[in-house]
Formats: sequence, C-alpha cells, structure tokens
Amino acid sequence: MNIDIKDVITLSDSNEYAVCSKTSYQGKEYIYLVDINNNENLKFGLVNQNEKSVNVTELKNPQLIQILLPLFYENAKHILEELPNADN
Repeated sequence: MNIDIKDVITLSDSNEYAVCSKTSYQGKEYIYLVDINNNENLKFGLVNQNEKSVNVTELKNPQLIQILLPLFYENAKHILEELPNADN
C-alpha cells in the first residue's frame, strides 16, 4: 500500500487526514497531513511500511520539520497550480 498526495488516511486519533504533500529525506519518506474536519490540525509524519502494513509516526522534532517544509512545498506546488483561478 502506498500513501500518495490527495489520499485520505485515518490515524490512531480516529481523525481523517488529507495527504497534502510527501517527500523523501535521507532515505526516509515523510508526509504532511491536514485534518479534513479541522484544517488547523496539522501533522507531519514518518511513513514506515513493510509488505503487510503502513504505519505513520508523528514527527515532534521542530528542526526536522523546518528542514522538511520547503521539500513538502516543492512536491505539492503543482496542486496549487491545479486550483481554479479565483478571478474567473
């Protein structure tokens, strides 16, 4: 099972999150999540997967998150370009 941008996943807190971006850094895969019912509830996670399951571990390290933020942006900016122009 792969987790991709625009997927919706449920975490152990029983909330559903949209995958806004994902990136690789130092050989590990990370995802940026937004709660679909409360867009102020953001999470950053490390994806751990094997043949049978996929687990997401929430990141708590602010230095790592700061490194990942520009990478998340680069990997998700095409989504912003797909949004309809508000002037039309």
